[in-house]
Amino acid sequence: MSDFTFQHLETEEDIEQNLELQRKVFSQDLTIDAMIKKFIYSHPKMTLKNHYIMKYDDKAVATLNLIPLDWSIGGVPLRVAEMGNVATLPEYRNLGLIRRLVAEYHKDVDSQGYDLSTIEGIPGFYRQFGYDYALTHDEEASIPIEKLPDCESRLEFRPFVEKDLPAAETLLAESQRKFLVHSVRDDAIWRMQQATGLAGEYGYEAYTVESSGGMVAYFRVSGKPAPEEKQLILREATDTSHPTTLAILGFLKTHSKKQGYETLVARTSYQDPIAHILESLGAQQHPPYAWQIRITDPVSLLRKMRPLFELRIAASEYRGLTEKLNVNFRRFRIQLTIEDGSFTGIEPLKTEEPCAVGLNPPASTQLILGHRSRQELEQCHPDFIVRPTYKRLIDVLFPKLPSYIHVGY
Repeated sequence: MSDFTFQHLETEEDIEQNLELQRKVFSQDLTIDAMIKKFIYSHPKMTLKNHYIMKYDDKAVATLNLIPLDWSIGGVPLRVAEMGNVATLPEYRNLGLIRRLVAEYHKDVDSQGYDLSTIEGIPGFYRQFGYDYALTHDEEASIPIEKLPDCESRLEFRPFVEKDLPAAETLLAESQRKFLVHSVRDDAIWRMQQATGLAGEYGYEAYTVESSGGMVAYFRVSGKPAPEEKQLILREATDTSHPTTLAILGFLKTHSKKQGYETLVARTSYQDPIAHILESLGAQQHPPYAWQIRITDPVSLLRKMRPLFELRIAASEYRGLTEKLNVNFRRFRIQLTIEDGSFTGIEPLKTEEPCAVGLNPPASTQLILGHRSRQELEQCHPDFIVRPTYKRLIDVLFPKLPSYIHVGY
């Protein structure tokens, strides 16, 4: 390792080396270039310090970046860092370079006050760095274009333009309320996506749906017209009425026939109204993947979630509860102090008092974020243990609820 040096991006030469590295690892097309350049030149919250590289003989050989995100859990704001564009040149793999970069990344995540770190990531690899699968990701449904409904409508469909941004921001926020954990796309990120035509790594076309001059929905699509694909991909669509959703599908059918697409692939949440209609039309839903998540400081996160816990207690048979709940996270223990339904303390437990709940690390991440229920985790993890008298209280505090992360960069 003495022959390798760590640094952030600093110069235009560093930037070009980083781009060439990613082209070699991921793709020779311009998609990766466009995304990295968006992070470097257009992202409102990223600087060159967000890009980490390992060099050998002054040549970039491994890299990753820190993408700042805003999420919400039950209305509680969360600061999230996404580990993105992790890459090592093939001839420099298995030397511990990514381990070194992840250590530097985690140092910044921990010191800069991020609540969570997340990565889409290759299966299994990031468990060694403290990541666990904890939020549904990559929901996808496909259906032949011919199965979409023909629908005549008085609604107006037109290309999305900058003046549509305020209304679209409101519509997306309203659509996201059904999710426990969801991303928060602020105005600066909206404007970056509009200016670059990129959401995440993909380009897209956006359309506005209007009724009587007012926006009632918007949606985003991108296409794969190659002979072996011929897919129109629905990237994002806001919740709207059943008739409007049918009209959107009718528009997509007409659009697809003109462009030569044969299949609609909806990469939206299975909880969205448009996904429900596609399922009723015979769309094939594919098993989803999951976000890999590391909680930076569990005690701090639980304290942040205090208002959410109190709302859950107040809406249950436990309203007015006074209780001390000791929880063993295996690596540490905490005590939740509840007085008349209010959480007056969430503190590390330093005594040897018995714990009513015992959680292993993967189970605790899934429980806190509502990805799995207490019952599911008990079945999967022999070391997930809840005393019978506390099972219902844990169900109230940590319900299983749907979540979805819209593209936040």
